[in-house]
Amino acid sequence: MELSLIFSEMLRKSDKANDLYLAMLSVAALQASFAGVIVVFGLSTQPQAFRNLRIAAGDALVDNWMSISYSGFLSAGCALFASLSSMMADTWLAPWFFEASILFCIHGVVRLLWLLKQLIKVVRDVDSKEALKASER
Repeated sequence: MELSLIFSEMLRKSDKANDLYLAMLSVAALQASFAGVIVVFGLSTQPQAFRNLRIAAGDALVDNWMSISYSGFLSAGCALFASLSSMMADTWLAPWFFEASILFCIHGVVRLLWLLKQLIKVVRDVDSKEALKASER
């Protein structure tokens, strides 16, 4: 009888951990989708300032866009593996995949916000120049 109580307690704790792993999967999916929005914003047809930025930044900009994109997918994959390993016999692997998921997601979010800030600065500069031209007329 005592063994069944121990087993049911382990399953209950595993379900709580699995809920956490699945929640991280949704956070990673949000980060990956927001990264897509930023990349499309940076690649879409914009004023000459955006074209200048893409030309001047070159490979560094490509690397940043790729990093924010794949970090979300890596985070989601790690969260999925954490959830799957939690449900299987290899429960000791789940926390490691979960921690990796968190780290990939944090990396992506920090880089994503930095890149968004830089793109906003470009838009602000373009708007300032257009406002100055309009006031000179």
